[in-house]
Amino acid sequence: WTAAHMQTLRSRVRPPTAPTDAVAGTRLLRVPMDDGTGDELGVALHSPVPAPAPAPAPQLVVLVHGLGGSAESAYILATAAQLLRTGISVARLDLRGAGHTGTSSKQMYHAGRTADVRAVLAALAAEPEADRRGDGASLALMGFSLGGNVTLKLLGEPLEGLPVVAGMSVSAPLDLAVGGEYLHHVAFGLYERAMLRGLKADVARFAGPMTDDEREAVASARSLEEFDDAFTARQNGWRDAAEYYALNSSAQYLPHVTVPTLVLHSLDDPIVPSGPYRSIDWEWLAQHGPVRRAITEHGGHVGFHQAGGRPPWYAEQAAAFFTGLAR
Repeated sequence: WTAAHMQTLRSRVRPPTAPTDAVAGTRLLRVPMDDGTGDELGVALHSPVPAPAPAPAPQLVVLVHGLGGSAESAYILATAAQLLRTGISVARLDLRGAGHTGTSSKQMYHAGRTADVRAVLAALAAEPEADRRGDGASLALMGFSLGGNVTLKLLGEPLEGLPVVAGMSVSAPLDLAVGGEYLHHVAFGLYERAMLRGLKADVARFAGPMTDDEREAVASARSLEEFDDAFTARQNGWRDAAEYYALNSSAQYLPHVTVPTLVLHSLDDPIVPSGPYRSIDWEWLAQHGPVRRAITEHGGHVGFHQAGGRPPWYAEQAAAFFTGLAR
């Protein structure tokens, strides 16, 4: 399991285990969107069995899945279990059009849709138990792959009073245009074709308005860029995929992040290219802000599997990073 492709695919072949003995309680929160669509986002809330981690560690970490994923994705469950074992509550988020919201949403998530996550964070901050430690609500955000791009973009935008104290990304595509071009060629396009199949299936269940021409354009798309031209850009008012990528790539938001943030990535990731990571001046970011990186030679895409039954490395890093804020 040490090769990049095997690390990437292992979660499908042999998903990481997510013990449930660390969970004291689980409930589902529905967060309505305020854009007139009637769409809601589903959030599964979990409380830990051990005592809460000491302040200023976040009371609750919101986990954001990647493209084609959901709150039930193996990497989300594995991370949730590890955080709960450390005493941090967890919220597993289904983005708009994913998971339980897939057949009812009139709009769909994309790599820059931070407004939806903001609504969830605001709802969680307003929860009655959010102030149970007496020092106010304390939230963190952790995103994987596309969800990592959403996370970093949101953290680089004005937080506007949201009680977010930290963030973390795993295998985030920092440059969406470069990432799309890379996917078109890597592994003979196998990953891209798999993603396209999933996206087209999502659109087939899509409850929002689409013309016959738009559906035909989606059906005939042969690359992620063509899909984003046909669907993502049209549905969100952008000229084309290029404009979508330019406005929503997270690399440009990193210098504006104001809370401790850990960016985790593997240079052998076969889905997200290493070029954008190599081009960033991480030392400058560390000197001028709270962004830190954990970049490895090996690990694949949201892989980082370890031997001996240990949880994925990103889950251990998340627990250490968020609890380390208390020291």
